[in-house]
Order: sequence, then C-alpha cells, then structure tokens
Amino acid sequence: MTLHGVYPDRLPVSTELIESLRNDDMERFRAVPHTVMINAWQPGLQWLLLDRTYPAQIRLRHHLLGQRLRHVIDRLPGDTVRQAELELRDEVVAYLLDTYPGYFQRDGDLVLSPLTGLAIDVSPRGADPLVAVALLASEDMLLLLPAQREANAGYILQSGALLFPNGWSLRSQFDKPEPQGDAAASADWHAQRQRSQRAARLGKSPREIHDGHVRHYMEQFAARVDRFFARMEPGMRTWRRNWGMKPDGELFLHPDVITGPARVMDADGWAAHGYLRSEQETFAKLPRSGAIVFGIKTYLWKLSDLVSNPVALNALLAASDQLAPAMAEYRAEGLPAFRQFLERHRPLNG
Repeated sequence: MTLHGVYPDRLPVSTELIESLRNDDMERFRAVPHTVMINAWQPGLQWLLLDRTYPAQIRLRHHLLGQRLRHVIDRLPGDTVRQAELELRDEVVAYLLDTYPGYFQRDGDLVLSPLTGLAIDVSPRGADPLVAVALLASEDMLLLLPAQREANAGYILQSGALLFPNGWSLRSQFDKPEPQGDAAASADWHAQRQRSQRAARLGKSPREIHDGHVRHYMEQFAARVDRFFARMEPGMRTWRRNWGMKPDGELFLHPDVITGPARVMDADGWAAHGYLRSEQETFAKLPRSGAIVFGIKTYLWKLSDLVSNPVALNALLAASDQLAPAMAEYRAEGLPAFRQFLERHRPLNG
C-alpha cells in the first residue's frame, strides 16, 4: 500500500549519521522502583528519543503502516480531533528540527531524514497527520481530549498512532466468521470476540481502559490521574517508565493478530528465548487544543544480551527486587520462573 505524502528513498541513508546515534539505550534502562504513575520532568529528559534503535523501528513502522494501516491508526470523527492531530504533528516536527538539527531537515513542505531516507509532506494536503507523526517519531502517540459524558467531564482516548501495541488496540479488528453447528467452537468464538472488544481502547477514559485489567490502577491511581490531567498546564510534560518480560522479540503485539496461546517459559526458556520490554512513557499537554499526548517509546532487549551488560543487569535486579506487590500480582504467571533465571546472574556480592 502506498502512503499518501510519504516518499521513500528521497535522499540517501547516511550510515555515518546512523553510527553517530547514541547506543546506550540498554545502559539507560531504569525502571521506576515503585509503582508510580507520573513523575516530574527532569533536566536532560527528551520528549522524543533518538538513538540507535530509531532507524530500524522507523523501517518497521513504515512496513506496518503499509500493511496494517487500519490496525495501527484510528480516530473518532470530528473537527476537534482533527485540529489536535494537526497540532501534534506540528509539535513533533518543530521538536525534531530544533532538538536534532543534524538528523532532520525541512525543504518546503517536506521533512526529511538521512537516518531513514524518508521525506514526509506536512502540508495541509500532505500525509495524514498521524502517519506523519508515526514516521517521524519512533514513539507511539495517543491523543486524549476532554469529553462530556452525562454529568461527568473527563479525558477520552480519541485518536492515536499505535504501531507497537502490547496486547491492546485502538479498535477491535476481530473479523473471524462465527462457526456454525459446533457449540464449543461458537462459545470460543464469542470469548475471543469479547476479549478483542475489551482490548480496544478508542473512545474510553483512563478509568474504563484500566477497569478489569489493572486492579492496582483502579485502587491507587484512577482518581489522582483524572485530577492531574485536568490540572496540567499547557506545554507541561511528565513521564514514567515500565518493564515486563516477553517470550519473543515482537514489537507489534496487536490482540487480533496474535495467534496461538502464549508460550509458557521456565528459567531455561527465559535464558534461551526471553526478552525484556521497557516503555518510556510521557504525558504532554498541547498548548492550543489542551489535548493530552500519551507518548510511548518501546525498547526490546534480548535477555541474554541484557544480563551480559553489568549496568543493565543491576538495574533489572533492582527493579525486580523493588517490584510492588500489586505489580507482582499483575505479572504473576511468568514472574517466578523469570526471577529464577535472573537469580542465576546476580553477582555474588549483590
């Protein structure tokens, strides 16, 4: 599928510039030691991260946009949503050009990068604004806007570019035909469809997104997050970081594309096949629309590589040791075997 306003190979890819990108993402892994939803912005933090993971992730994002556009970009209708998307696109373009002038350049309506060879048309008749955002930033971007529901006003997920989902989606894409004449198969089909619909987040508030999925969020953070979003000042940014173990190296984990049951891993399985997935997440408030932008930069490291890196290994050990009970419960299925694997690599004086 050809993407309107996206021009591959418009300029040569610079190997020299790619090699100049920082390559310390694994060493910079720091999980928040306790369950913290929102952290104050710190000096030196960057809203959009640019490191050695960027070129490969943009290539994958370009492929996904071409092959699975309806899975990864979606929005609710309306001019308010459209204006917030355009504002987000313009903020992303301005930030990249200002923060990384050696890696991005503008030529009229085109924003180009020698890291990828892509040129993106950001004019009013150019690329879909969320396609532009998805190919300029390696972060996924979700827009939450205020919505009035009966007597309650709150923020609702109304638009997003979600290319690296972790078992959830913007909208259900479940399209399997219902089996006929087999009661058991029909019951399974209904269960799959229900799971797909529950995993879809577009049009839902943060409370609705987490209700029934993350108990500790509902108990500890739901009311505070609602108040915080309402009080955020335009231009304000905050951040958080999470981590979790994965049985394979897939970044695109859309619930309607995943096939088969999850692999059950013992300690040897984690050693041979396991990955650590870590998401650097940001919350920013756009100045004009007041939309909350939820940004997600996803890292995926092979565990065998991570435990060979002393700095990253010590960070993961600390994160595991300080894992809040509620989070341990949330990851209960694979955590004991994962921790058995991790203990094999704990330094003797650790």
